[in-house]
Amino acid sequence: MGVSSVGQRMSATTMRHVVATVAVAVALFSFLYGPPLTERFSQAAHRECNRTTGADYRSYRLEWRTTTLFAVSRPQWVCHDLGRPGRPGRSLGWWVGV
Repeated sequence: MGVSSVGQRMSATTMRHVVATVAVAVALFSFLYGPPLTERFSQAAHRECNRTTGADYRSYRLEWRTTTLFAVSRPQWVCHDLGRPGRPGRSLGWWVGV
C-alpha cells in the first residue's frame, strides 16, 4: 500500500456534511443575532418602540435580548419606557412589522 504525500481526496459525503454544518450555523446565527444587525429590522423596532412610548424619540431605550453564555432567553426586542422607570420593558417580539 502506497503513502500519499498530498493526503486523501474529499468525498461527496464529506462535502455534504460540511455544507450542511455551515448552513445550520448560518441559520442559527441569523436567528439569534440577525435582527439587530439588519438595518431594516432595527428601524422597524425603533419605529414600533417610539410609537408605543409616546412618539417623541427621547423617551425609550430599545434592547435586543437573546440567548447568551449565562442566560437562555427567547430572541426578542424589548422596549423600555424611560418615562416610567419602575416598569419592566415591553417585549416587541423577534419580528417587528417590517
